[in-house]
Amino acid sequence: MAELDVRLHPAQLEIFNSEKRFKIVAAGRRFGKSRLAAWILLIKAIQSEEKDVFYIGPTFQQAKDIMWIMLKELGHDLIAAAHENTAVLTLINGRRIFLKGSDRPDTLRGVGLAYVVLDEYASMKPVVWEQIIRPTLTDVRGGALFIGTPAGKNHFYDLYNDACEDDDWDAWQFNSTDNPFIPEDEIAAAAKSMSSMSFRQEFEASFETFSGGIFKESWFKTEEEPEEGSYVIAIDPAGFEAVEKERNLKRSRLDETAIAIVKISRDKWWVKDILHGR
Repeated sequence: MAELDVRLHPAQLEIFNSEKRFKIVAAGRRFGKSRLAAWILLIKAIQSEEKDVFYIGPTFQQAKDIMWIMLKELGHDLIAAAHENTAVLTLINGRRIFLKGSDRPDTLRGVGLAYVVLDEYASMKPVVWEQIIRPTLTDVRGGALFIGTPAGKNHFYDLYNDACEDDDWDAWQFNSTDNPFIPEDEIAAAAKSMSSMSFRQEFEASFETFSGGIFKESWFKTEEEPEEGSYVIAIDPAGFEAVEKERNLKRSRLDETAIAIVKISRDKWWVKDILHGR
């Protein structure tokens, strides 16, 4: 039997060594999520006696772009056949590693699995896990690894919070800097060029709630109302055009209207209040 030379940095190793059946990892860019997933896929497949394993990306092409070459490089001594068109690796024990896309759910049904990795789970529909993949793990009590960078407070956020309170799950949140091979000056440069919320989400794996993220917190400060200046009221009547075009649109589906009350004094804006609602 061929031997694997598994090399992981300390944060990856912590995830790898966990014996929990289900694992969820929210990590910043370049943490090493995909490399960790590749090692786990190879090991789970070579250990499996009868069931195969899946790696699922948001789309089939993304899955192949991220994982195909990496799997072949790390597991070259274990691979008996590589089917390029379908992105299926057959190992020397007969088990297979399939690369799949969550955008084609019909290709995920009807099989029993020993293990599955769901990459960038925040970009997938929750039904992929809840109604399609979870039942496939029942036969042999298969496991799952969810990895990705947060994308707001969506179903990935909900699953992460649930995992923190479930005995069958382990959950981690790692910064990009938890990868010791990432140059610190690169992270610092990114922090200067990005909005505060975007940086926290992409590099610190923070579950942020924002739209656009074009402002930096450092641009704002709290001050008393200036004596000089003129008030301006700005209104964004969101949903107005949709109502005109679609008379039967339910009011609950309209975007929020926003009203900003601002005092302009020379080159500064003093925000008195922001009101929003449907």
